[in-house]
Amino acid sequence: MKVKKFFLTSLFFLLFLLAVSLPIRYYNQKRPLISPISDILQIVSAWSKDSDLAWRPEKQPDNFASWEIEIAAQAGLVINLTKNKLLWAKNANQTMSIASLTKIMTALIALESVPLEQRMIISYQAAQVGEATMNLAAGEKLALEELLYGLMLVSGNDAAFAIAENVAGRNSLFINLMNEKAHSLGLKKTKFYNPHGLDQEGSQNNHSTAYELAILAKYTLDKFPKFRNIVGTSHIILDANENHKQYFLENNLGLDKTYPGLIGIKPGYTDSALYCLVGLIEKSNEEILVILLNSPHLKQDLVSLLSYWLE
Repeated sequence: MKVKKFFLTSLFFLLFLLAVSLPIRYYNQKRPLISPISDILQIVSAWSKDSDLAWRPEKQPDNFASWEIEIAAQAGLVINLTKNKLLWAKNANQTMSIASLTKIMTALIALESVPLEQRMIISYQAAQVGEATMNLAAGEKLALEELLYGLMLVSGNDAAFAIAENVAGRNSLFINLMNEKAHSLGLKKTKFYNPHGLDQEGSQNNHSTAYELAILAKYTLDKFPKFRNIVGTSHIILDANENHKQYFLENNLGLDKTYPGLIGIKPGYTDSALYCLVGLIEKSNEEILVILLNSPHLKQDLVSLLSYWLE
């Protein structure tokens, strides 16, 4: 009798624990990892006229003067932004993986959502994101501006994840914002599945076209002078303070070391995307935007293109 009573009591206790824990577990799965800083609905509602305001290339053919020079990249684009003049295009409307060029959109969403001085908490999940990182540590607090330097100069995947968590509360909600912004800009062939651009096993990778990346890049450059300043920085030291350790960040684009007059913006690489680039060149008071996608020899392609068109 005592054994039976003990068994029934234990069973009742286990059922009680299960009944209590399941709702808590479900709640924990649904609630934000970090309290979102921004009002997502307010952000999205402000994008209603983006498509009308966004710059567009004068012409958007798949190929233009591509027969005049051969490069290894599968797709590319050269546009004189100052004159809005198309100089060269190769498969420029073809959808391709974009690797860390993704981070242009990540930066744009962040800049539209919160002030530069807003401090962001680095979670354990963000600190564990690998490959290219700025080496963030869980528990640190960095201003958005500091994370943007890590995002764009050293292509910090950890910075991208931290920004996503803090802006929207959850990585998945931030990705929704990225896709909604692409839609508002009329980028019909652009799709995001993460905020950093890493390849995903068993899933599609972030993708876009050379033309749509040009629209995204110019929109971000025009709207946020701070973004232009960040991507044109050769290196920066973020001094240690009570919130985080010291960071030394060097622009992995190389700027003038890669090509004279190169003032930004972002290179990228993954196994699926190969090497890719959104590059901004300043020459004779004119700005030239260069997009290269799926290249096995990025620097060689860039030098070949610019030497042909600008020398």
